Amino acid sequence: MSHGGAWETVDAPERPARWPATLKVWALGMAAGTLGALPHALRAYAHEPRDFFFKLALELVPYSAWALLGPLVLAVFQRVPLEGPELGRRLGVLLVAGAGFAQLHVLLLAPAMAVLQQWSARGVSFLAGLRDLLLARGAIGYFEYLLFLAAWVALRAARRARERELAESRLAVQLAETRLRALRAQLDPHFLFNTLNAVTGLVRQQRNPEAVEALVELGHLLRASLEGRGDHEVPLEEELELVRRYLGIEQLRFGGRLEVRLEPEPGTLRARVPSLILQPLVENAIKHGTARRAGRGHILVRSVRAGDVLRLEVRDDGPGLRAGGAGGTGIGVANTRDRIRQRYGSPYGLTLEDLPEGGVLARVELPFVEARKDMTDEEVRSRA
Repeated sequence: MSHGGAWETVDAPERPARWPATLKVWALGMAAGTLGALPHALRAYAHEPRDFFFKLALELVPYSAWALLGPLVLAVFQRVPLEGPELGRRLGVLLVAGAGFAQLHVLLLAPAMAVLQQWSARGVSFLAGLRDLLLARGAIGYFEYLLFLAAWVALRAARRARERELAESRLAVQLAETRLRALRAQLDPHFLFNTLNAVTGLVRQQRNPEAVEALVELGHLLRASLEGRGDHEVPLEEELELVRRYLGIEQLRFGGRLEVRLEPEPGTLRARVPSLILQPLVENAIKHGTARRAGRGHILVRSVRAGDVLRLEVRDDGPGLRAGGAGGTGIGVANTRDRIRQRYGSPYGLTLEDLPEGGVLARVELPFVEARKDMTDEEVRSRA
């Protein structure tokens, strides 16, 4: 900064150009080869203490040939990964390719070995030396290729494990954000005012048991938001219990204007679903459906199983999407779509559509995974 207080522009030093990927692979291969060749050269020198660098060169030449082939070998590994469908066929392709790489390795090795071992001076033709080298190094080269393949598979598995850990971290953050959004919606001053006002009305009408029940439901709902277990997935019956408590308070708020039906198929109650997956959709249905009707509004929450797919549906009879009712780009809807996409991928997700008789249908499709009491999150992910 200058004395006058103005910021001076300073040219940032130019960063050195990054090495090409091929050169980097070759350099790493040579470094590893040197470490591998050095013990053999020292052992040979201890047995015959002369010409150490010649002995080192003899040991280093095979590794140098593999270093030259390294970029091509890695390109094949990336092209035919050992994961996903048709694993057996992919493994067969890599094993066959290994035989070709072992022979190519010998061809690259032959000229250097012909010079170092002086084939011509010893009366050995190049073809005869190549044949002997192929017999001596072919099986060893193939074994070295298998070692490279095993190292590559191990590195890929470690990278996938790190990616899964990062994905789990992102899911944990999203779950925390969802709980906070649900809590903020429930702590909305207008919502609390209406709820407490309804409780006051019940007390004035001497309907004290109902007033106490309403306060208990509100306490349970807020406690569930604050003291969630932190699981990414919960049994559907637990999620429906949270929805039931929330809708019970909303029925108190709207009185006879809100009719609610929960219709889960019995066989779906133990299905694993993302925590707090239904509540944003129910809130959306009330806000954009029931709250916009002059007469009685209806909310239907149901679950069905279709093969290996679990379908969760939230229906309302409000004005609908085309009439300016429920939107599909709000925070709750967008968050629900993102959570499903990140955890399960396609073809699962959330859709909103207008119903022919009026209202909106929000449909969530998830993989059907039935929960055991002792099932861990890792088992759920493997089955999903």
